[in-house]
Amino acid sequence: MKKFLKKTLAYFVRNIVFFILKPFKIFVVYRFGKAIGDQVCMTAIVHALKIQKDYKVIVFSNYSELFDNNKEVWKNINIYDYPLFLRKILVFLLSLAEGGMVENFCFPKKNGKGLEDFMRNTRKKYSLIEVHSLHFREKLNTDNIKPKIYFSKSEINEFEKRFNDLNNFAIIQPVGKLNYTPNKEWGFEKYQDVIDRTKNKINWIQVGLTNETLLKNVKDFRGNTLTLRELAFVISRANFVLSNEGLLNHLSAAVGVKSFVVFSGFSHVELANYDTTIPIVNIPQVECSPCWLLEKCPKQKKWCTEKITIEQVCELIMENQ
Repeated sequence: MKKFLKKTLAYFVRNIVFFILKPFKIFVVYRFGKAIGDQVCMTAIVHALKIQKDYKVIVFSNYSELFDNNKEVWKNINIYDYPLFLRKILVFLLSLAEGGMVENFCFPKKNGKGLEDFMRNTRKKYSLIEVHSLHFREKLNTDNIKPKIYFSKSEINEFEKRFNDLNNFAIIQPVGKLNYTPNKEWGFEKYQDVIDRTKNKINWIQVGLTNETLLKNVKDFRGNTLTLRELAFVISRANFVLSNEGLLNHLSAAVGVKSFVVFSGFSHVELANYDTTIPIVNIPQVECSPCWLLEKCPKQKKWCTEKITIEQVCELIMENQ
């Protein structure tokens, strides 16, 4: 009975909101949660909504700084600017209105199954931008679009003063989002080996969380050293980035910087293969890929990354940096 009432209420709210917003060409897109990379990808959908549909785009998120200075965003709203009880009301209303001129940039979970099950079973190699917007009522062309982060002139001046001692450097992050899945990892020791073999040729800066182990022979920018916008700016001034598939690749694409990305067999390369991305991937890939397993790989060894050698990575970097 409760589900029926909620479904009925959602039907009326969705249609009322649709008929209110449609004449004014206003589109609301939202995404909440800890997946920062997904919200970086949402900047690409904002671009598509503006360029392809000429909508006034309202963005609700909890990383609103990613949308600052973006002229394609009409209103940029951070959900955490509101008290908890208002946040709950806003989230509830947005979920009710979803399906017309309001959309959640997140693959919908149905019958307890979500993105991972869908991607594991589909034959099409969707990009992250495409798959999170597949359910939109407004169909968008997501071919060749990528994230974009914009800086104001005053920001650039401020950041250039703050980071004026950084030049001719590369960024590295040896550890990914382990609380999501361990299966994207190439291995901390392997990243250390890359550093050891290239330290006389490349000035490395390590970014990431405070609790992540620090590599040797790097400049330490882990933890609260950088805000998201500062991180994006520092990446924009780097020669290149080296990391597992994840946030840094999306940020690199957003600021137009080359990124060497270790793709495990967790996902297919097309998930986040931007024009700035240089994939590092096992060829031929193992038969069990893409596995989309959130739990630890059940194999004796994670062959999808075990066969990616330090020599291969170092050669690729030196040839393409």
